[in-house]
Amino acid sequence: MILPKLLESEQKSLAQFAGGFALGRFRTRGWQWVDDIDTLRWTPSQVGQFLAYLPFIPDTWERSKRLLTEDESHYWGETSAHPYEAETGLGTAVDKLIQYGRPYAALRCLQRMQHDKLPFENSTAVQALMEALRSSEGAQSIDAYAIVEIIKALQNDPSTNPDDLFRLECAYLPLLDRHHGASPRLLERRLAKEPGFFCEVIRLVFRSKKEERPSEEATEAEKSIATNAYRLLHGWRTPPGCGEDGTYDGDALAMWLDAVKLECSDSGHLEIAMTMVGHALIHVPPDADGLWINRSVAAALHAKDAGDMRDGFRTELHNSRGAYWVDPTGKPERDLANNYRARAEAVEGAGYYRLATTLRELAGSYEHEAERVLSRESFDD
Repeated sequence: MILPKLLESEQKSLAQFAGGFALGRFRTRGWQWVDDIDTLRWTPSQVGQFLAYLPFIPDTWERSKRLLTEDESHYWGETSAHPYEAETGLGTAVDKLIQYGRPYAALRCLQRMQHDKLPFENSTAVQALMEALRSSEGAQSIDAYAIVEIIKALQNDPSTNPDDLFRLECAYLPLLDRHHGASPRLLERRLAKEPGFFCEVIRLVFRSKKEERPSEEATEAEKSIATNAYRLLHGWRTPPGCGEDGTYDGDALAMWLDAVKLECSDSGHLEIAMTMVGHALIHVPPDADGLWINRSVAAALHAKDAGDMRDGFRTELHNSRGAYWVDPTGKPERDLANNYRARAEAVEGAGYYRLATTLRELAGSYEHEAERVLSRESFDD
């Protein structure tokens, strides 16, 4: 008579008291106490709230199904869904949580399963991730790490539907960066293998040289798409020609470049496209003969019409240094200058003198930086 009313009390403290009482009784008397309670006059909401205070385990779920019959939303919508209370049956819980609009709770369960190396249905994980994007449940219910780990598990499973993975990487692109230990692997491979896709992404981010400035400001949706497209290009580390097994195919690079040049010339995006390609090419492997850069890439960068690509290559090499502490002696800058001069000599010896010139320019910029550091320290003294 008293318990069901307290469970739904408008005073939060009374409802918490009732929940604590129910859990305490369960711990001392077990399921016999639960099953002896006459709930025939209880409302479905009261039954669901009562069960939600009990441990998140299959025995509770079975009683939810038996007592609430067709509509279990009063339980699955209220349970804390703490995945580490259940030793088995989390797959069933995931399905129920998705069914009753709790995708973030479902993702917590999937994270537990992934952590314990328990199998789960890829399609179910995809559904939970996609529904979480439009859920009112609240993103604070799960952290970014858990989402990234589930996506990485899907990426590592060859049975994952590529179309599903494509949608997920597009949707969660802001999380798939090096800070979270992840990358949009399928999207990067598409950039590297499909010239048309690369050109489409370029057009999403950059305005054509053949077009006048648009008279209307972009919508929020268009801005969001452009921002994600730029993130993809900025973090691209799988350049054209790179095989998934670590090998490099120079012929594939040449064909990819020809197709991109043709399409981007027509659209008015050639210069910026080549600059972005140059950014990605710093990630190519060494050549099999020991040269620090694959010879096919060195030849492409050496080409007479590859000035924009060389500029992008040099800029990205400089940016790849990342954040650093300033050494007042300027030694790190001098070491970098020496490193790039040595690389320049190696590629010049191989016949790629235009690329060598670009690397010497980069070395010179580090030498000037070292001089500025020393001058600044002398001035401060």
